Amino acid sequence: MAAAFSCLGALPALAHPHVWVSMRTQLVYSPDGKLIALKQDWTFDEAFSVFALQGMERNKDGSYPDSVLKPLAEVNVTSLKEYDYFVRGKTAVAKIAFKDPVDYTLTFDKDALTLHFTLPLAKPVAAKGSMTFDIYDPTYFVSFEFAEKDTVSLEGAPAGCSFRVETPDQPQTMTLGESFFSNLTASSTYGAQYADKILVKCP
Repeated sequence: MAAAFSCLGALPALAHPHVWVSMRTQLVYSPDGKLIALKQDWTFDEAFSVFALQGMERNKDGSYPDSVLKPLAEVNVTSLKEYDYFVRGKTAVAKIAFKDPVDYTLTFDKDALTLHFTLPLAKPVAAKGSMTFDIYDPTYFVSFEFAEKDTVSLEGAPAGCSFRVETPDQPQTMTLGESFFSNLTASSTYGAQYADKILVKCP
């Protein structure tokens, strides 16, 4: 498997990255002011969407039935576990651990697949202070970027909480050969330099 999604393995060898994802993230807080989960919506580029769905049964209206989308969603989410779901979080003093995703689904709209899933925190974290979340593929097989609108939202956050996003410059061309990338693993740090960041601060 060339990256976290098992169906990517059959993609032809091209310059990295191979897949582009436009993402939205919602931070979910409990009534007592603790962060409890991250809701992710990842829209894949049209080329990958076509590849992932090739040969699949379609409805008469061009949509895809649940019998196609549900198993594909499960395969994608299961494959992400090795990569920590491409999300790293930390407070000012400690890393933030996550449980396995829940409520995961795939939708198809305007020729693009979108993976929706909720990533619960292993232990709720008090909102007070600062938190940082990095979203990236360590192998740089998948390139993430924030959506143009509704990039990040805070659901149920205490009064005064705010956020900002940081998006690194993406290289226009890659000079490293495919052999370099084929040796990267889930524990590699190469992709960290292209991490999109969410910085949250609460009083």
